[in-house]
Amino acid sequence: MLAPNGPVNTVLRSVGLDSFARTWLGDPNLALGSIIFVLVWQLAGYSMIIFLAGLQSVPEELIEAAAVDGAGPLRRFFNVVLPMLGPAITINLMLSMIGSLKLFDHVWALTNGGPGGLTHTLTTLMFREAFTYGSWGKGVSLGLVLLVIVLLISVVQYRMLLRRELR
Repeated sequence: MLAPNGPVNTVLRSVGLDSFARTWLGDPNLALGSIIFVLVWQLAGYSMIIFLAGLQSVPEELIEAAAVDGAGPLRRFFNVVLPMLGPAITINLMLSMIGSLKLFDHVWALTNGGPGGLTHTLTTLMFREAFTYGSWGKGVSLGLVLLVIVLLISVVQYRMLLRRELR
């Protein structure tokens, strides 16, 4: 899709927007944004399913009671629905944060860490050190660093979100 002669550039050229056609994954200024776009496109549905499940668990009686008490749509959302979505928000944030820290396959398949190493993640560096350069010690060390980072961020984030949920 994002190749120089791929569908995105073909559509841009066909509608007369030739100046917007780019080498999306080869341009150092656009490569990271292009990877983020691909990730959002792929994973947004997964997050929406979790939010949908959370919305379906909000009791209709609470929303109706707030409406009877005179709360407008915004007030009902922020004071009734949003607090009830706390568990869904917690799960989505935890899964998104952990997933972004261990991101490998998209970066490796789209840019192989390039251009100029600008899109490398900790996991691509770990893979490159261990399997490309044969430096197993560095690869394992990077893996342990990743483990500690994910563990620390997960614990801190979970405690903050849990505290917010219990209010």
